[in-house]
This record gives sequence, structure tokens and C-alpha cells, in this order.
Amino acid sequence: MNLMKLSLVLLLAAFTAFAAAPLAQDEQEHPGWMKTAQATAGSLRKNIEAKAAEDIAKNAATMEEVFKKCEDFWTKRKTDDAIKWAQQSQAAAKEIGEAAKGGDMDKAQAGLKSLMSNCAACHTAHRERLPEGGFKIK
Repeated sequence: MNLMKLSLVLLLAAFTAFAAAPLAQDEQEHPGWMKTAQATAGSLRKNIEAKAAEDIAKNAATMEEVFKKCEDFWTKRKTDDAIKWAQQSQAAAKEIGEAAKGGDMDKAQAGLKSLMSNCAACHTAHRERLPEGGFKIK
């Protein structure tokens, strides 16, 4: 192989490794985002039942942040359905926060139901249970 071809091969290999690095990092961070979302959803349920508007608003803001990261994650993977669910989850989280600030706990509860249906749809489409326990992204 001549020097020019070798240089081109090495350049392409370096570019591929560099381009894949953010995807790999997101892949490692994604389970943490999901654990945050799960814990926050539980907290939201309790706070809506308790009509704790300030805590609901904080939980909703956390959910918006998590699902923005998820939207970015799925955008990099070019996965249209998951992008849509992440966007809908952000909108539902925003609705929950606004409803709580306005004292409308029924609307906050409806927003949580919407958010959880997006979670379920995405998990069904893009999550696979591992035989040894846990999950992986399809």
C-alpha cells in the first residue's frame, strides 16, 4: 500500500473513532437518564397526590431536562419515533409544571399519564430485556 493510501486509511479510521465517541458516551449515559426519569415519575405521582405544586414543578423541570437529552440521543441515532416520543414527553413535562403552578392537579395528572404513555411506547419499541437481567437499547 502506498503512503498516500495508508494515510487516507488512517485518517478515515481516526475520523470514524472520533465521530463514534459521542454516541458511545451517550449510550453509557442513557441508563442514568432513564433511572432519573423513573425516580422522578414516582416522585411526581406522590407530589401530585399531595398537591405539592412547588415539588411538582421541580420534578417536571427535571423530566424536561431528561427528555431533552433523550431527544438529542435519538436524533444522533436518526430514530424518528423515539425523537417524537422524547419531544412529546418534554411537552407533557412542561404541561405538568404549568398545571401545578396554576393549581390544576387534574391537568398535572393528565400530563403525567401522557408522559408515561410516551415512555411505555419508546420502551416497547427500543428496549430489550437481557437474559441476565437489565435492559439494552435495540
